[in-house]
Amino acid sequence: MRILLTGATGFIGSELVRQLAVTEHHLRVMVHRPARAALLAGVDVEPVYGDLRSVPSLRSAVEGIDVVIHLGARATFESLSRLSPTIVEGTAQLARVGAEAGVEHIVYGSSMFVYDGTTAVDDDTVANPTIDYGRAKLSAESAISRIADAGGPTVANVRLPHVYGPQSLLFGLVRHGRVLFPGSGKNPFAQLHVEDAARVLIAAATQRWSGTAPVADDAIVTWNDFFDVLGIFAPDVRVLRVPQPLATGTAALGGALLGRLGPTMVSADTVRGWNLSLPLTSRTLWSELGLDPRYPSVVQGIPATLDGYVAFRWRHPLFDRS
Repeated sequence: MRILLTGATGFIGSELVRQLAVTEHHLRVMVHRPARAALLAGVDVEPVYGDLRSVPSLRSAVEGIDVVIHLGARATFESLSRLSPTIVEGTAQLARVGAEAGVEHIVYGSSMFVYDGTTAVDDDTVANPTIDYGRAKLSAESAISRIADAGGPTVANVRLPHVYGPQSLLFGLVRHGRVLFPGSGKNPFAQLHVEDAARVLIAAATQRWSGTAPVADDAIVTWNDFFDVLGIFAPDVRVLRVPQPLATGTAALGGALLGRLGPTMVSADTVRGWNLSLPLTSRTLWSELGLDPRYPSVVQGIPATLDGYVAFRWRHPLFDRS
């Protein structure tokens, strides 16, 4: 099978590269920032340049491809106007040129932020996003689903929770010994280790699973539970909780200033997102793919992430201005 992976030098994408590179599949990776291509050095992949805002580059990227795993886009909690060119329009363009080129299946890495964050989530929960990142993701899902309904590739919309691992934004803060958390931490929030996120996306691609479903590990934990487990294994890490109203105001002001320099995670929606209630009570996607999580809860996933610090030296894309 010939697979195209977008977002290959990002957090989740780099784990997909690691897992797919040792399979029998031919892996083509679309890279937007060539300076980050060094992250793929020594891995048996076919790198190509691509930009979700450039239809000609997308046509070159999808030529001869059977399945697309799509993760590339502006992954921030900024305004919809900033997110739409890549998340919404870019995803739709990729699906359209994929359909023209004969791509058979698209796996889209969507988000549980498509839900309103007021109740537990299951397979029947209606999407109703309250932050712009969730609105953009839901619009992208709708765009590629319309193309599928018109005779295009079959589509898997995999709604990911908070994905963590050695290279994640959160554990970048852990590495420095301090985590600023904007809220009380009492809200439950679905979690998934990056290795398991990659396994799910790969299985959805290779099994040609189609549909829309959320996925997470098997445990329901609050952010306070998450940080309690972290404290057991990394007692020197300090979690500093900032009251949500103060964090919201500060982030809104800081985001307006930092946003002039480039993509940023500092925004009022970032604070709102961290404080949503997003526990997942369904295991449907795991069952349909014939998988079980390698890390069924943060009790297993957090120490594995800390072990990963030994192997990885990483700079998150948002902090990499190369």
